[in-house]
Amino acid sequence: MVLYVYCGILALVWLTGIAAAMLAIRWSLWSVRRRFWPAVILSFMSLAIAYVGITRFNFNSTRTVNGHVTWRFDSRWLFMASLVLGIFALGCTLWKKRKTII
Repeated sequence: MVLYVYCGILALVWLTGIAAAMLAIRWSLWSVRRRFWPAVILSFMSLAIAYVGITRFNFNSTRTVNGHVTWRFDSRWLFMASLVLGIFALGCTLWKKRKTII
């Protein structure tokens, strides 16, 4: 039961990072100017979640049956998506702000 709870927490944290990045991208590309600071905050939140997920919240699991590996799960690649989306969201947000200043 503990494994299922840990996987659920991992999925919830990962989905929070993805949702923050996607909302920041939406606000930076298709919204008015007053959404700049919330988009920056959400971008940094997604980057922080990705950093914590890659470095601290790592889940490696292997199950062996009769000496054979039946499955292996490594959670670091999940948080790479949050990292890439967070970087993209921050880039879009800063690009849109630079474009409105000029």
